[in-house]
Amino acid sequence: MSRTRKVDSLLLLVIPGLVLLLLPNAYCASCEPVRIPMCKSMPWNMTKMPNHLHHSTQANAILAIEQFEGLLTTECSQDLLFFLCAMYAPICTIDFQHEPIKPCKSVCERARAGCEPILIKYRHTWPESLACEELPVYDRGVCISPEAIVTVEQGTGSLPLNDSYKSYFGSFRFLYKV
Repeated sequence: MSRTRKVDSLLLLVIPGLVLLLLPNAYCASCEPVRIPMCKSMPWNMTKMPNHLHHSTQANAILAIEQFEGLLTTECSQDLLFFLCAMYAPICTIDFQHEPIKPCKSVCERARAGCEPILIKYRHTWPESLACEELPVYDRGVCISPEAIVTVEQGTGSLPLNDSYKSYFGSFRFLYKV
């Protein structure tokens, strides 16, 4: 085989791969069921990896989130578990599969305000990886917070909950501002 033919053959293999990398949804994994034990009580049942902290699998995320079990037992913030799960097992929706939804900045700030004093007491600091400053503000972006979740039983009448959403999210609906 001639040298140019080898190069042409190689290009035929490389170019389709490059095209796939440039297509936004071509290489994105789809949503997957939440398997992180401490997050199974959250009002979402689907997540996406890698998460906001760059864990490539839920197994990796489980190992990392376990460091917060002691802090959770102090009940320093009613938002801590929600915030941690939104970071480690972020909600994944049909409309936002390319990038999972982040928790709102206010959720992070409430969790930090309640729990940082306990961390300081034991000579620890709030983890830089959980910095609130980089998270979206509720009225200026898409984000999730406990007060934005409405159960089907409560209902708001503002959005229809069709069967595909029921099966995808269980019995919960997610409201967000864009």
